[in-house]
Amino acid sequence: MEHNDLTIVSVYGHNSGASVIPSIKRSMKELPGSRGLLLSIAKPDNLPDNIEWKQIGFVNYLQYSVFMMHQLYAFIDTEYCLIVQDDGWVLDGDNFLPEYYEYDYIGAPSHCGFLPQAEGLHLYLNFTWVGTPGVLVVQNGGFSLRSKRFLSACNKHGITHLQANDIHGWNEDAQLSALLKPRLQELGYRYAPDHIAKYFSLEYTGPGFHEEGFAFDRLLGCHAQSRKLMDDDHIIVPADPTKAYGEVEFLDYLQSTGYTVEFRYEVPVQV
Repeated sequence: MEHNDLTIVSVYGHNSGASVIPSIKRSMKELPGSRGLLLSIAKPDNLPDNIEWKQIGFVNYLQYSVFMMHQLYAFIDTEYCLIVQDDGWVLDGDNFLPEYYEYDYIGAPSHCGFLPQAEGLHLYLNFTWVGTPGVLVVQNGGFSLRSKRFLSACNKHGITHLQANDIHGWNEDAQLSALLKPRLQELGYRYAPDHIAKYFSLEYTGPGFHEEGFAFDRLLGCHAQSRKLMDDDHIIVPADPTKAYGEVEFLDYLQSTGYTVEFRYEVPVQV
């Protein structure tokens, strides 16, 4: 499958973005025909010739969400873009389903969800949203497919951040894939259902959602802060994987496909 109308892009507003180069390279290799684009404050010395670089100004953690909602569209010339980060990349391009291009937004169903109530939004964490009717599940933005028209939606329709009581609601993926989802759907923007999105990408496996027997080999990509791609096939793990449900099994799977995994967290000393 060729991906001639897809830009694989990453935004690093606080450094050169050198750390994301392996993710962009790997993703471009897995999705033939795609373009590579890095937006950062300085050009990395080791940037390959086939990855385009454009300069942006300094963007802090909170400003990143504003940038993604209101400015990224100006840098994308293709009909779709795939957001990647140093902890989010394409695992197997053969798992890209043509129907993914039917949606304006698709990302991994995350552990976080919101339920609109009369007194405000109720926040669910750690997949406690599973089985709750009407919940708005956040689809992870760190590895997500978005249409060009979706990138400009907030500017076109005068949409700004909805009020959120904590950082879980401020983040751009929470805003775009959950809190603003009803309004954007009314305007005609299409979201991948969670049961389809769960094989698009994996954040973490969740009890009751990633049922027993969930097939890692059907995944297109992954994204989570607990694993970073340092080279084409080398992953570092900065946190204890036993603290996240199913993470040990997923790392075992990645190793079985050829990745080397390096653990860089302090293992508690048994007394």
